[in-house]
Amino acid sequence: MRKRLFVGAVVASFMLAGCSSYGNRSIKNETAATIDQKIQDGVTTKEQIRTAFGDPLEINYTDGGHEVWKYEFKTLHENGENYIPYYSAFSNGRHGNAKTVLVIFDDKGHVWHHTFSMSKIATHNGVAD
Repeated sequence: MRKRLFVGAVVASFMLAGCSSYGNRSIKNETAATIDQKIQDGVTTKEQIRTAFGDPLEINYTDGGHEVWKYEFKTLHENGENYIPYYSAFSNGRHGNAKTVLVIFDDKGHVWHHTFSMSKIATHNGVAD
């Protein structure tokens, strides 16, 4: 019985250690459809965006002077080969998804345009880059 508990604890620790996430958690479960329900171009205000999603990761400006807020959330999982002894010293990586929400405001503080994107991401380190 103790052996089973020990094996279960080891497996659980590998599963937990193999996953990481970072960024703005407020968009973690968002999709293009849910973002479009929450943000309406020409209607939604800067204050409503901040209330819904918090502070942006980045604030930039377009050439035309529009303010752009960026929200991002990434989830990464360790690749299986990372756990192969010796091999992982020469090659390792992670894979996952990235979600990004960009909101562009007009000069009156209303959303001028917004976008949502989700893409697969991968990292790789080692000799076989």
